[in-house]
Amino acid sequence: MDVDLIMAVDVIRVPPIEAFSQDLPGQRRKAVTAAALIIIAFAVWLGLEAPRGTMWGTDELLTAERTREMLMTEPWVVHYNFHRSFEKPPLQYWLTGLTLPRFQNRAVAVRIWPLLYGVLTAAALGWLVLLIKPETPWLIPLAIGILISEPLFSTECARGLLDIGLAFFTVLTIVFAELARKNPKWWLGAAIACWLGSLQKIPLPFLIWALIVIVRLSNRDERAILRSGVRWLVGSMLLALALMSIWPLLQLIKYQMPVWSLFHQEVVVWLGPTELGRKPYFEIPIAMSLHPGGLCGFLSLIALFVILFSKKEQAARSVREIAFVTLAFLVLVIVFNFRHIRYAIPIVPSLCLLLALVFYRFLKQPAPVRTRAIAALLILLTAGFVHAKIHIGHLRRDVADEKLIAEKLGELQRPETKTVLIKAIKPGNDLLWDSFYLFHGNFRFPVAKLTVDEIRRNPPKPPLIGACVERDFPIVKELYPTAHVQLTRAQFICWQVPAQ
Repeated sequence: MDVDLIMAVDVIRVPPIEAFSQDLPGQRRKAVTAAALIIIAFAVWLGLEAPRGTMWGTDELLTAERTREMLMTEPWVVHYNFHRSFEKPPLQYWLTGLTLPRFQNRAVAVRIWPLLYGVLTAAALGWLVLLIKPETPWLIPLAIGILISEPLFSTECARGLLDIGLAFFTVLTIVFAELARKNPKWWLGAAIACWLGSLQKIPLPFLIWALIVIVRLSNRDERAILRSGVRWLVGSMLLALALMSIWPLLQLIKYQMPVWSLFHQEVVVWLGPTELGRKPYFEIPIAMSLHPGGLCGFLSLIALFVILFSKKEQAARSVREIAFVTLAFLVLVIVFNFRHIRYAIPIVPSLCLLLALVFYRFLKQPAPVRTRAIAALLILLTAGFVHAKIHIGHLRRDVADEKLIAEKLGELQRPETKTVLIKAIKPGNDLLWDSFYLFHGNFRFPVAKLTVDEIRRNPPKPPLIGACVERDFPIVKELYPTAHVQLTRAQFICWQVPAQ
């Protein structure tokens, strides 16, 4: 296969990239047009994928259900299971609230915002390339092409999660930091991007901003530039901190957010041995190199070190800055035990940019090296898209039977009737998540999630409705002799216990 690709490239006789640099404005227009076409094709592909499959993953359903409950209760406050939820900020839920009541296909209504964020991230990456390498316009479509072929990035763009939005605001922060080299007023743009990033998920863009400043302080010339615009820098950072504090303070003052219990659950427990601590210590580089990062993720990690430590060709200062910041971020998430690949998604565009720069070096070489680089690039892009397509297809599970059970439970709900899901201790071994039932059943009242031991130890009083798998229904009959089946689909049973 490699030989065939190389022969095909030789037949085409692609000229060296230097041949395109004679008419820079014209080539820049062509490169931007090519980048726009790539982004449009990417958006069309994801748009065709969005309606496919019923939402069943817990994180995607959390986005959908929190939005649905916000529309049913307080539109400016996040709710889950009909209680106020303080785990995540509201920006994407607010956005999804615009589409969920208006789109007939609710999966599209939830997934359209990550799709839009993905398109904006690709465009922002092209803008960043134009800023740091204005003399190499064809690097723009190259970087964007590698980004959208990265399986981790494209797969997350096809799901209703929060991480791609965070990636967009992270890239935007880097763009404004680059613009601030010449005009420090652009630090205000970084402040706004950090604020929106904190409303999207976590204030990670502010961490990236702080790392950028630290890297620049280590260089004498950069220190002089920072010193000349220090008022704008410090003022913008203070503004960012003030803006990012608004939502948490509102939650704390107006809604009595339980700070300690939230910190314990979201930090101590989540990073502890029962959750992320169970994963390998180097989970992020492993997942980036294998699945879902794929070949592109593996090569982008290698490109990071090539850019930093290559003695043959010294990278530009702005490029090395991005590489140092990316490496520092990866070290921090590993050291502080964030053992999940999604925490690395915000820096995936930066890694893809570094990989594109390494490929660009080979594409500038004479024909034997250039043809092999083009062949390798074609293999990389093809492998990435195939990997992403397979992964997206795997995520589109058939859950039609359980969805019918959820819908039946929703029909049976009454204010005086308690709703119960009997689940295994480890989620996914029987019923799907409570968010699945809340959303697809259009529940109007909370649901209680109990294990077999919990319902035996303290059985709720009738009237009850509930769902379980066939294996656990004899226990329901043992506790409630009057329980009767309302609906059965596959191994799933919807049952009801009338009032005594």
